[in-house]
Amino acid sequence: MTPEERAPTIDRPLQIYALVGLWALKGFQELLSGVFGGGFYIWGQASLGKLDGYPLQLAIQAVLLAAALSAGNFYVMVALWLGRRSARRWGVFFALLSEILVLAYMITRPPEFGGDANIVRTVIIGSIVNLGIVAVLLFDPRLASFLGSTRLVGWWAPKR
Repeated sequence: MTPEERAPTIDRPLQIYALVGLWALKGFQELLSGVFGGGFYIWGQASLGKLDGYPLQLAIQAVLLAAALSAGNFYVMVALWLGRRSARRWGVFFALLSEILVLAYMITRPPEFGGDANIVRTVIIGSIVNLGIVAVLLFDPRLASFLGSTRLVGWWAPKR
């Protein structure tokens, strides 16, 4: 085959592969534990009559939030892979939203979660992942040039 007949290749930076994998893990974790796990928990507790009224409404809202986060995580994963400009903006938004929810575990942890060591370990690991994603999305120039948007990088510096 001649070079003209070959399909064009996309020169993705290595950061894209790592970020796509992280967003896939975040999306599946939210889908499996938040949507499916929460849905089965709600169904089981409601069928036993232990969950009704306002607590049932809050539990359903939590499952809907998990579904929205999962959909957002999968959108960012696909947008990063395709090199869409909006991947950076939405990636920062969903990573920071996920960070807020991870930090909320410190206040609202369920009693079956375990002791303080378990919650602190979960929050620290989640914070490292979320804030690391935000840092890479905001400050990596190769990623910014691949996604075609350098507006978020250097916005604090005066234009020359």
